[in-house]
Amino acid sequence: MSLEEFSLFEFIDVRRQAGIVDVKRTRDEETAYSALERLTKVLESLEVDYTKRTGVYTEVNDTTLEDSLTLAAEVISAVEEEVLDIDSKTTIARLEMERQRGIADVAVSLEPLGIDPSLIGTTEFTFTTAGIVPSGRESELEWSINEVTEGAFTIGTLALKRGGSACVITVPVELKDAVERILSAMQFEAFAIPEDSAGRPEQIVADAENQILELEKEVEQLVQSKEHIALEWGTRILAAWETLDIERKRIDIKSYIVYTEQSLKIWGWIPEGKEEEFESLLRENVGPALEVTFDKPDFAEVEAPTYISNPKFMKPTEDVVKAFGIPGRHDLDPTKIMALSFPLIFGLVFADVGQGFLIFLIGYAALRANKKGQDWGAILGYVQNGAQGLMLMGIFAIFGGFLFGSFFGAETVLEPLWPIFAHTDPNRATHMLKLSIEVGVIHISLGIIMALYNELKYKNMRKALINASYFWMYLGFIILIFGVSYNSIGNWFLTSGTVSLWLPLIGIGYGTGAHNPFYPILPIAPLMFTLFMFIIPLVIMLLASFKGGMDGVVHLLESVIGMISHTVSYARIFALNTVHIILSSVFITMLPPIVNIYFPSFSLFGVDIIPAVVHTSHYTGPPVMPILGAFIGTLIVGILEGLLGFMHTLRLHFVEWFSKFYHAGGVEFQPFCVKRLHTVKVTAEAIASTIPTA
Repeated sequence: MSLEEFSLFEFIDVRRQAGIVDVKRTRDEETAYSALERLTKVLESLEVDYTKRTGVYTEVNDTTLEDSLTLAAEVISAVEEEVLDIDSKTTIARLEMERQRGIADVAVSLEPLGIDPSLIGTTEFTFTTAGIVPSGRESELEWSINEVTEGAFTIGTLALKRGGSACVITVPVELKDAVERILSAMQFEAFAIPEDSAGRPEQIVADAENQILELEKEVEQLVQSKEHIALEWGTRILAAWETLDIERKRIDIKSYIVYTEQSLKIWGWIPEGKEEEFESLLRENVGPALEVTFDKPDFAEVEAPTYISNPKFMKPTEDVVKAFGIPGRHDLDPTKIMALSFPLIFGLVFADVGQGFLIFLIGYAALRANKKGQDWGAILGYVQNGAQGLMLMGIFAIFGGFLFGSFFGAETVLEPLWPIFAHTDPNRATHMLKLSIEVGVIHISLGIIMALYNELKYKNMRKALINASYFWMYLGFIILIFGVSYNSIGNWFLTSGTVSLWLPLIGIGYGTGAHNPFYPILPIAPLMFTLFMFIIPLVIMLLASFKGGMDGVVHLLESVIGMISHTVSYARIFALNTVHIILSSVFITMLPPIVNIYFPSFSLFGVDIIPAVVHTSHYTGPPVMPILGAFIGTLIVGILEGLLGFMHTLRLHFVEWFSKFYHAGGVEFQPFCVKRLHTVKVTAEAIASTIPTA
């Protein structure tokens, strides 16, 4: 119970490692398993989903197994017999309905022939059968039977609308076998004549339909009875089921424990830093007869589970990280950084105030559905799981929309808050491309720093030197591109001139090198800067990597090649944003407006949010949004570009960013804990208050 309360203890299966797997259950434990199975059948019969939260909680006392069994016994004795009886009656009624439908179907088939079903079969003198013969074989069938019986037969046929012909045949009983062989060869399909079918076919059909109606009413009443039981007892049954399911988990952990009649011993993992809390809880609940020891064994990395701890709102991002792989022992968990970088990059790709607000609303609706215990199904369940992530993505898409001036695909409403991205700027695409690359530089640099921190933390000095040199060289490479030249590498080796120091983001829109007024001038020749910031760290990387053998050489090649290719890969932010703008504008400009919504000008702290007049390449006038184009554009482009933007943002993290520091390959920490969906454990004080005193 203490381990369950602590909820951060993962058992080590020492019994299985030692070959001891036979764990005997007590009589009460076997009873608990049996009762759990019976309650599961009751819930399934009542069509109550025990895996979903109902929002109603029942107080239970499961301090001992006897308490849990008492609760289960009360529920089982109250509802099981009635539920099973209803199931039995329902099954019988439905079987009878199927039998009556069979009788009606046969009677309907015989109705055109006017044959009493009770006359079909074998008597002392004759054999009569009825069925369907394929179309076109009626004459052949009659001729064959005539040959075998030498004319001692009767036959009646009637073509059916659904194909084939209904046919009734009577022959002397001694010719039954010969006639049946002919019928088989002719693909004759005999009617299955139910027992107790007698009378005219039309009367049989009417009686069967009446019986079916009565049985349907009976089944409906039985279903209503079950619904009434589920409504009255559902929460109590769920509470008993969950209590026994928890007991099952408690019983199962006996397979991890080595014990005698006097003592027991348990091995397991707990998160680092939780030792004092863990021991204090154990001593509080168990008492002085306890020995607790802690150790940090030098196990192989794959054997030590990885404990991941993040705020609840980061759970969707954590799930994305786990989809790539569990952090290994020497990995930093990237969840906290990715929870910000992922929606930020997505917001730049899918920059639109209106469409971003819709994404936020979808995420908010999914969050409320989770709190209410609603289930959106298998596909939309992914939306529910990522509710908080969707809300963040929506917020950053709104932010990007304000920066670039997009509202439901229309650029005729908002004034871009970042002036260099104004609609009238002819170099708008160039600015967006530079922004994309600089975002990539910051993101990749952060990954290299995280890798450096990892190596320093675990005192792997050779790899730390490689990563420090890599970061040194990468910064030099970026400064040479933006501070000297991006289209002529020869300028990097000039013996005269200066180098401009690249500063992230603030210099966008003002050119590169000495032409950018925001870049400080370094009084150093490009050649000297190249030697110090590019060549020297590259040589250090070469020497340190060669000491690592072939693995080191491969890592060096990946780093040098990735320095360029991974940085350029972030240009997809520009490409996807441009595609999003162009496709949205197609619907805005090409479709008839039908209805235009005009917006009044609006300013905040002296900054124009909605200007009095909007200037774009295709429109100059008051802020306006065409409803039809915005609606269709959002419906088509919003969905397609939203999915595309998500996938490419994911790729930038999984490929370009994770490759710098994240190796995964770890084992997830799976502690022994209880997740209660339907019950609340009664406190010890509440239990004590119910005990009578002398």
